[in-house]
Amino acid sequence: MIPTKRLDEDTLREMAGLLSAEDAAEMAIPSYLHKNPVLRTMAWWRVELLAERMQRAARAIGHKPLTILDYGCGSGVLFADALDVADEVIGVDLVLDAARLLVVRRGYKNVRLLGPGEAEQAIEEKSVDIILAGEVLEHVEPLGPALSLFRKWMRNEQSRLLVTLPTENQLYKLGRRIAGFQGHYHHANAASITPEIEAAGFSLVRKETIPLPGPLSIYWCMDFMPR
Repeated sequence: MIPTKRLDEDTLREMAGLLSAEDAAEMAIPSYLHKNPVLRTMAWWRVELLAERMQRAARAIGHKPLTILDYGCGSGVLFADALDVADEVIGVDLVLDAARLLVVRRGYKNVRLLGPGEAEQAIEEKSVDIILAGEVLEHVEPLGPALSLFRKWMRNEQSRLLVTLPTENQLYKLGRRIAGFQGHYHHANAASITPEIEAAGFSLVRKETIPLPGPLSIYWCMDFMPR
């Protein structure tokens, strides 16, 4: 697995200070800082796998310039890795305080931050090569309009939608209890959302699970292409 460029603890704590407890939790900041090394490892594992999938997709696409859209970018934890392969990164989120701090602090000139409403108006049709949606689609209701926008924004059939979704199974729920997470609970899950993505005109091209397959999977990590 490709090591991701992790955010340092001081920056993560500063970000948490800008956010409500629920927003910080939804961005996984407490998980990245958790005293339990297993929970920390699990939190960074899904980020590192998404970074690896992103780099693999960028190599397969091959062309430049390359634009990556991080939908539900949260703290901007993937910006540094995205900038390694992209000429432009667009971060979209309802709460942009943490991402804005990171962009200013790191001097990321090629990162553009937009709210969802702004994104709908500002992002041009057929302008995005890779869309990242790491643990965000389970929060989007209804999901159909967002998936339609993804199709509209994707440049061509080589473009990729990279999704990470929670299974909401018993192991996942146990992890939430151990972590002490009390935030918004998701009613949708990986198994229910995947058919909706496919019905919106996407084909599944690759699936990985964290940490193990079957009932021991906490996350489904899936790569889709438009059809």
